[in-house]
Amino acid sequence: MIPLRKQEILRYLGYRRGQELTPEVSTLIDELSLEVQERSHARYLWRIFDFEILSENEIQVLGTDLKLRGTKINHHLRKAQKVALLTGTLGIEIERAIRLYEVSELTKARILDACCVEYIERLLDLAEVEIDHEMAEYTLNSRFSPGYGDLPLIPTQKEFLAAMDATKTLGINLTATSLMVPRKSVTAIIGLFEDEKLAKPRRKAPEDLTVEMVQNGKFNIGHL
Repeated sequence: MIPLRKQEILRYLGYRRGQELTPEVSTLIDELSLEVQERSHARYLWRIFDFEILSENEIQVLGTDLKLRGTKINHHLRKAQKVALLTGTLGIEIERAIRLYEVSELTKARILDACCVEYIERLLDLAEVEIDHEMAEYTLNSRFSPGYGDLPLIPTQKEFLAAMDATKTLGINLTATSLMVPRKSVTAIIGLFEDEKLAKPRRKAPEDLTVEMVQNGKFNIGHL
């Protein structure tokens, strides 16, 4: 099990700091934080690539057709030596569970959805723990996803998933509007830096996630 943060789940639910939390909702969050992990098919895949800066707003990920377009992603990676592409998903089963709750228990459906958001974020945090461990000679900066800043969702998402062969490896497909199915899926780009002082914005290493969790969880399908 990956420890989920109750405070983050409350934030996804729209709770404000200091807002009263009823015992009933608190108990539901605890229960559904376990259910989301039991009913999800959580897995991820990451790969390391070299890249070439073509211009101030275009980067080519070498060995793939993926081009990262925009000044913000250029700034994010320009002093990095390598780039990590990371994809994670909770699978389709948990979405079916949410839809079932929507029929009769809307509160549960809403809380389970918020737990899914927290779970996928923590899954990628755990993947970063693994990358940091296996690429120990580098320092990671923070995740940057297609659709952030001026990095366009279209066509980046399609090129990204093709570079990761994500349909075959993770069962992720794209809709005509570049939304991923299963919906609880995330793609992310991370810079790897030889000089830790240049790794900005710095990744915050989670103290409650460990390499042992990586090994015990067997979430990385590239290592199965």
